[in-house]
Formats: sequence, C-alpha cells, structure tokens
Amino acid sequence: MRGKAGVASSLALIAILSAASCHREQPSRRSSYVVTARPSRPALPPLPDRPLPPELEAERKEAMRRVAELRGLAWYADVPLTELYAWEYGPRNSEMANYLGGDDLRALSRLASAGGMLPEGTDLATLAASFAAISAGANYSPLDKRVLLLANQPHGLSLLAHEYVHALQDQHFDLLRLLTARPYNFDRSEAIFAVIEGDALNVQRRLEEGEAFMRRSLAEITRQEDERLRSYRAEIGDLFPPLLTETFIFRYRDGARFVEELRRKKGQSVIDELFRHPPTSSEQILHPEKYLAREEPRAIELDTGTLTNGGWRLVTATPLGEIGIRGLLLSALARPEAIQAAAGWGGDCAYLFAREDGAELFFWKTVWDSRRDAEEFYRAYNELCRRKGELMAERHDPSNRSFIWRIAGRLTWVKLEGDEVSIARGNAAEVEDLMRDLL
Repeated sequence: MRGKAGVASSLALIAILSAASCHREQPSRRSSYVVTARPSRPALPPLPDRPLPPELEAERKEAMRRVAELRGLAWYADVPLTELYAWEYGPRNSEMANYLGGDDLRALSRLASAGGMLPEGTDLATLAASFAAISAGANYSPLDKRVLLLANQPHGLSLLAHEYVHALQDQHFDLLRLLTARPYNFDRSEAIFAVIEGDALNVQRRLEEGEAFMRRSLAEITRQEDERLRSYRAEIGDLFPPLLTETFIFRYRDGARFVEELRRKKGQSVIDELFRHPPTSSEQILHPEKYLAREEPRAIELDTGTLTNGGWRLVTATPLGEIGIRGLLLSALARPEAIQAAAGWGGDCAYLFAREDGAELFFWKTVWDSRRDAEEFYRAYNELCRRKGELMAERHDPSNRSFIWRIAGRLTWVKLEGDEVSIARGNAAEVEDLMRDLL
C-alpha cells in the first residue's frame, strides 16, 4: 500500500479490480471470510540488500514505535524498510499485480467494457500500473513483509507511519487472507479496503494533528480529506474514468470517516473487530449505521438456464455496490445528483455472458430500498444514456417502464419494474431475447 499524502495503494487498486462473482447466499457479517481458492505465493526475486542511511533507520524505528502506540497493538516482529530506485520499484509493483490480478482482471475488463462502463478495449492491468506510477511514494508489500520506499523522493514520519500501519494490520489480521478470499466481489472488496486504508489514515492524522484531530467533527474530517484529494482528482481526472477515480478515493475519504465514527462510538477495540468481521458492502461504509445494524445487501437471483441452453456461458459476475454506481453516474451527472441517485441501493449484480462466435451480452440487475429509490436511479441512468447515445424507443405500461438506447453501435435496454431496475447491453436481437428470457 502506498502513501502520497496518505493517498494511493497499488496493491489495493489491483485487488479491487479483480473480477468477482454474485451469490444467492450472502455471507454473514459476523462470520470471518474463508479462503477457498487462494493463489499460490509467487517466488519473487530477492530485493537489493542495501543499508539505510542512519537518519532513515531512526525514522523507521520511530514510525514503528508511534504506530504501535496509536494503534494499540504490539509488533510481533520487526518490519524492514527497503529503498528502491524507480527501475526497481515499478517491477516489484507489477509482480504484486500479477499475483492479485491475472485472468480475473481481464474478465472484469471485459465486463466493464461490455456494459459501457469503460471504453472498449480497456485494459485494467495497464490502468492499475498507471495509477501506481502516478501515486509513487511508499508501499507496504505483504508479499515481502516489508515497507518499500521510492528513493530520491520526499518522505517523512507521517508517510512511513501510514505504511507501517499496514504492516501492523498484516501481522495481526493477515492482509493476504482478506485480499485473496473467495468468493470475491467488487463491492465487498471496496468495503474491505476502506477499512484497511481508513485505519491507516486515522493513525496518520492522529500522529500529525494530535488532540486537534479529536476535536474535529466527522463532517469536518470528511471535508478535510476531500480537500486533500482534490488536487489528486484534478491530476488524474482526465486520465481515468470516474468509476475508477471515485471508487479509489472512496477508500481514503469515506474509509477515514467510517473508522473514526466507529472509534468514537465504540472505542479503539472496534477497529480490530472491523478486520475480523469486515463490512460486506460499500453501503455499510457510506452509512455506518447499516454496518452496526447488520443490514446486508439483498441477494440477487437470476435463472440463467435459458441462456446457457442457448449457447451462452457466464464469464464473470460482480456487484458494483453503492460506490460503484455513484462512480458510474459521475460520468454524466453532477456529484450531488450522482450521490442521491446511488443512495437507496439495496443490492445488485452485473453479469457478462459470451458465446463461441465471440458475441457478448451484459446484464445488470439492481434492487432498491423502495420504488422511489428505483425510479431515481432509473432516471439517472437514462440521463447517462441520453448523453451518450440515441433514444430508440420508450415503452410504458401500468406495471413497468423501459427505454431502449443505441450507444456506440450497441443496444442498451433499461427497464424499471417495482423496486428493481434491469439493464441489458449487446446486439439488438440478443438484447431483446435476453430481456424476454430473464424478465
């Protein structure tokens, strides 16, 4: 995990972009995650063995001391610090990306492109590497069990403390167990990373500000982090779609607020509980009362028998969650409108189907807390379609409504029924068959 004024984490970025699956049975928040398909640990080349300058070694030891004090956890072992030059640092991050990405990453690239969420041909592995390059600074590697520092770059105690919080988390809660747990989904991964980064940022800010941090209101803490991230958002806003930038920033800004709100309500020990029983959705991070009330996402049920009998196979599936929906809508709506339209989320799952002839079908089912919430998202998503394409047809009857759009040569069908909104995208005839068969 990486620090640039407390921002960015190449490991976090790669992991959340790994493809996921939707399951009818939702895991209980009171049950720890179980690893059922953890990748084998790669044999990484050894890191260079070079001594630290005395002042940096002293800073490393001070960072470890202060982190243990502020976090309230003891170290089980010393954590080394290695300085790497740019030509060494980049490849090491790529090796971590390969461990956490691979086929899953390519599958999610296909899903997002097929759904019109990312441009055709988007390579999330390349985007992840670009994020890492832009956000260079320091990084805790759970594969190497040490902090990696980019040489010849400004750093300080605050930056090192952020990364050493990740090292302490790893010693007590096994970050790789959390990051490579199966079954896996995008939304739950976002929530886990909000805890990981929110905890580190919380310690970092208390180190920097002392008692002044405790006197800040939660709203002020959120504004403070948003302001710090403003320049970061401006730097990368033209390079990456809002779906990626917003979900990435969420882990720091909203994670920091979530952790501090629970710490104030329940005490420092509640942070350990967050790692043992993490939130299961980004909604629980954005609305901490839902985590405390154990409000789980609604299960999405989809009978794909007709499709599979017709030669389609399921490539991948994942929930996007409230933060994913917000990020998607930000490509067309102002921030307050996107936030409002994503609120009221109850559950979702996006599916990608493929056929041997190369045809692809995207289907996305969302459920909402009320009919009103569903209508709000329905209007917002159709506004996004209006700005990207051409309206082909509007269908309306007393029980449901639907719009059909042509965008970038493909048909997008958006249908509202009760508290559900369903979206299909692909070639015209196949989209109509899909909506008929599934709905």
